Amino acid sequence: MKFIKNNLIILIASVLIFLIVLFIFNPIFTATNLIFPYSLSKFDIIVEYPIVWKYIKIIYLINCFITIYLTIYSFSKFILTIKIKIPKKANAEKNLLNSYFSLLLGTSDKTSEKIYIQEKGLYQNILVTGTIGSRKNRFCNVSFIKTIIRI
Repeated sequence: MKFIKNNLIILIASVLIFLIVLFIFNPIFTATNLIFPYSLSKFDIIVEYPIVWKYIKIIYLINCFITIYLTIYSFSKFILTIKIKIPKKANAEKNLLNSYFSLLLGTSDKTSEKIYIQEKGLYQNILVTGTIGSRKNRFCNVSFIKTIIRI
C-alpha cells in the first residue's frame, strides 16, 4: 500500500511538472511556422514536413514525461535513503563503562569534565605535539600507566 501511495505521489508530481513544461513550450507546439535559420537552406519544418513535425512533438512529449518521472522517482528514492543521525551528547563516564579500555587525557578547561580516548581510538596513531621540554613523554607515559593500573 505504501509503495502504491509513493508511486501515485510521484506520478502526480510528474504530471504537474509536465503540465508546467507543456505550458512553457506551448508557443512552439501551437506555432503555424517554425523556420530553421541555421540549416544550409532555410526551411519551415511545419509547412514542408508536417508529419515529421507531428512525430517530433509526440516523441518530445513522451521523452519529457519519462525523464521527469524518472528524475522525481530517483530523487525521492535518494531522499528516502538518507538518514540523518543526530548525535547525542556524549558522557565520558558513561562511555567509559561501555568500553573495555579507554585512556584518560585530562579534564576540559571549560566544562571540567574528563576527556577520554576510547578503545577504538587507541588502535590508531596518536600525535602529541608541544615544544621542547613540555613533558610530552611524561604525559603519555603517566596516562598509559594510570590506565593500565586502573584495569
